[in-house]
Amino acid sequence: MTWLVLAGLFAASPDVVFVSVDTLRADHLGCYGYELNTSPNIDRFAEDALVFDNCVCEVPLTMPSFGSMMTSRFPRTTGTTRNGLPMPATVPTVAEQFRDAGYQTFCVQSNWTLKRELSGLDRGFEIYEDDFHTRRWGFIKSERYADEVTAIAVELLAARDPDRPLFCWIHYSDPHAPYRFHSAHNPAGDRRLMADAAYKIARKYDSEVAFMDHHIQAVFDAIPQDAMVLFVADHGESLYEHDYLGHGRRIYQTGLHIPLMVRAPGIEPGRTAVPARGVDIGPTLLGLAGLPPAPGMEGVDVVNSALPGDRPRVIETYGGAVPQMPGAEALMADRPPMRQGVLVGPWKLILADQAELFNLDDDPKELTDRACEQRERTAELRALVEAWDAANPRGQAEEAALSEDDIEALESLGYVE
Repeated sequence: MTWLVLAGLFAASPDVVFVSVDTLRADHLGCYGYELNTSPNIDRFAEDALVFDNCVCEVPLTMPSFGSMMTSRFPRTTGTTRNGLPMPATVPTVAEQFRDAGYQTFCVQSNWTLKRELSGLDRGFEIYEDDFHTRRWGFIKSERYADEVTAIAVELLAARDPDRPLFCWIHYSDPHAPYRFHSAHNPAGDRRLMADAAYKIARKYDSEVAFMDHHIQAVFDAIPQDAMVLFVADHGESLYEHDYLGHGRRIYQTGLHIPLMVRAPGIEPGRTAVPARGVDIGPTLLGLAGLPPAPGMEGVDVVNSALPGDRPRVIETYGGAVPQMPGAEALMADRPPMRQGVLVGPWKLILADQAELFNLDDDPKELTDRACEQRERTAELRALVEAWDAANPRGQAEEAALSEDDIEALESLGYVE
């Protein structure tokens, strides 16, 4: 099905705005069914958007995930499988394509791992605003908070050249850990200090989501009404589900399932179960502008493409480790993923120490492993992963120039072994 009117019916070179949020679970937003009022502003945005109910990231880590979105290449093929490994200069980015098409481009960053020297994702942006130095809880340099992201983004939107089309990327890091509790943003209405750790962590996380949601509205208001807007998260977060807190080393749905919404003239608001994935974001952004994908892109424009419901999607994680010694990246490139998985229709296979098989329609929380009772299906899905491995050999990462501050920050975030 095609939701977007043909590119020839667009106004010439429409503005395209890419808004992203770090560590945002889809199921902690009201528009994805969450019972607490964490996201009234995003929910209102969703009412006017096409909402994708079935989107997963490629790797549940910030740099690999955004690297795949901004290049439409799998992290394994570019070598950017961990935070701190920059995108190779030979891989074209979406921003470069917009720039070459005559667009003015800017980016407002907020996550330490996306700074230009660590990510290489600044290529193609005329302005890459990553000059932030706030120490998260006083001991590490890690992010820029939502109020500052909004202030800078609104200023840049107001200062744009009205005679040139715009492509911009605005990224929020709240609600990345360590979670802060904002007393003015408390969707649960209580703190229950005597509650268990999982409850308190979830309330802090929800407070961070609500804080971000409060500040994101000013950006939504500042975006031109006729702009094409794509909203997405890089990955989710486990809040003690499966006895795990955080992201990056597991591939259950809490860390993989991400919100994806597109609001644009010509797109009818509604919901779709199209099986989308991170590498689709780049071609979709380009498609919103009527621009073709670059050669070698591995995703598809999910707005203008007809995708089967049983589209196989292989996902994996390599952990968050960043090598500290010069030349160590070459060794890391030979290390296999910690875990791999594949989604086909309702079925999901996870391959780690042992295979786990889940039917997400019947068991969305992945509590009942059916690998033993579904041996034939498990073998079929394992064969899909093996075939995908063979078709997508691991590439060689480039070496980031890590300063002492970089290493300190990445260690504190759990990204360095």
